[in-house]
Amino acid sequence: MSAVEIRGLSKRFGERLALDSISLEVQRGESVLLMGPNGAGKTTLLRCVVGMLSFEGEVRVMGLDVKREGREVRRIIGYVPQQVRFPEDVTVYELVDFVSDVKGVDVDLEEVLGPFGLIDAAHNKVGSLSGGMRQRLAIALSLIGDPQLVLMDEPFSNLDAMSRNSVQEMMRGLMRRGKTLLVSVHTVSGLIHAFDKVAVLRDGRLVGLFRSEDVLRALRPVYRVHIRDGSGWTTYRTEDLFGTLSSLQSSGHDLREVWVEEPDVEELLRAMGG
Repeated sequence: MSAVEIRGLSKRFGERLALDSISLEVQRGESVLLMGPNGAGKTTLLRCVVGMLSFEGEVRVMGLDVKREGREVRRIIGYVPQQVRFPEDVTVYELVDFVSDVKGVDVDLEEVLGPFGLIDAAHNKVGSLSGGMRQRLAIALSLIGDPQLVLMDEPFSNLDAMSRNSVQEMMRGLMRRGKTLLVSVHTVSGLIHAFDKVAVLRDGRLVGLFRSEDVLRALRPVYRVHIRDGSGWTTYRTEDLFGTLSSLQSSGHDLREVWVEEPDVEELLRAMGG
């Protein structure tokens, strides 16, 4: 059984066709990076898979029909939206408690928040958290209940290099545990080499589903990692973004002083015929 099966998915917002007859299948235990420029339809596609939007066509998640069984789908998956919105006046602990009740599971606060550096903020109001902390909280909440399928929409938004590296390591851990991942990004992400496949969207159309090694063979993305130290800025050019970040962190550099310059996604679209 596929983790996600999409057949003839179309979505209109008034006269605008946001998704045009998308068909895509994600196998259980597979990791797929959903790439495309802003406005390509990535967020709309993920929201249809989660059952948050009406649509034409068919979507099944773990064998469940999203149109008829949307509530059950949302109970068994993990989802990180692009725009993270939480009530401002509740605490982090209260959010964890609420989500665990919805999922019908008991959780350990340290296990949920510890990997994301949020345990000290457990009793803080959400309104006091920075954008990066809210993003990490959204990811932590999505993993409650140990879902077999995790969908993330632009999970690196508002994250500094250190937090990005932590999230990437978390994704690798999920892959090692056999989880299915569908993650959207709008840049030529340094995650390509870590994922099984890359699905490329443009203007609401699926350009294609490619093996990651084929994408990297067609496009050798070079990332520029700028790090500030006592003498100014030093720039590293690398094809392995997160390997370089991990190496810098291991050698004692503060990744909060790092700025990553990523290749333009248009390079990928040209390379893959989009």
